[in-house]
Amino acid sequence: MRKIQEKLQRSGISIGLIVTFLVIILMAIAVNIVKGVNFFSLNNLLNVVRNYSMIAIAAMGQTFVIISGGLDLSVSAVMASSNVVAATYMTSNGLIFPVLLLCLALAALVGMFNGYLVTKRNVPPFIGTLGTSIVINGLRMIWTNGMPRGAIPDGLKNVCTSNFLNMIPNLFMMFVFIAIWYWFLLARTGYGRRLYVVGNNPRVAILSGVRKDRIIITAYIISAVSAAFVGILIGGYTGIADNWAGKGYDLDSVAFAVLGGAVIGGGAGSIQGTILGGFILLMITNLALLASLPLESQLVIKGLIIVTALGITARKR
Repeated sequence: MRKIQEKLQRSGISIGLIVTFLVIILMAIAVNIVKGVNFFSLNNLLNVVRNYSMIAIAAMGQTFVIISGGLDLSVSAVMASSNVVAATYMTSNGLIFPVLLLCLALAALVGMFNGYLVTKRNVPPFIGTLGTSIVINGLRMIWTNGMPRGAIPDGLKNVCTSNFLNMIPNLFMMFVFIAIWYWFLLARTGYGRRLYVVGNNPRVAILSGVRKDRIIITAYIISAVSAAFVGILIGGYTGIADNWAGKGYDLDSVAFAVLGGAVIGGGAGSIQGTILGGFILLMITNLALLASLPLESQLVIKGLIIVTALGITARKR
């Protein structure tokens, strides 16, 4: 048992997270027996996987920021802005890939600005990214007059709603590729090791010759670019331009990471933990929906889970 626990800890997943996942599976079976609704039905699983894939991509980007000791509350604003820009210019120009690169480049600038506020101006991450979010939302509203223009091209819709080999949603395949890349970046590169050092003890990192500011700014860029990509995926999946696409994803992305073992304050977290923690949270909310619980109850359950996870990580810290 001790060896299993040590292996899980090295992989970034706690034994408690595994136990929680197994308990949720038992809950899903109980809901099926009592309510007669099957969480494991193909249609329900496909819907869960599609929604999960988009939130999880944003959450993995958020994980980098949390490990660095920060927090990114501009995620949903970047998503919505990317969604609107894509709908406007992809339609008028008939260009999907160039506009995609434009959205990602603009998001990178937002990430650089967030990192600049945190590192160079010593603005607390919560305040700095919240302010950025308000500015982005305001500029988007001025640009669209509250009514987003354009539409999502059919090519992007087909990519985001189709299945690979008629079985696996393309959205899930994108999530898998990004998850592998982010895991490699965090667990197998010098950047990942330096990020943990910066999150654990910034002063020691500086004395060790680590370029702390560059490491943190890069983390915010990764988070913003991930959010922009998700905003485009949301547009392709829903088929519409939405001024509030991804609303609430900023807090959901934090919840995914924290439930997966990331510590607010920095120094701990993993991609695989975020993936499992996020799936647990989404399973719980989906089970509440299948059990016909009112929306208010679903929000209470979700909030209690997030608060409990934050309490646990605070004790770890």
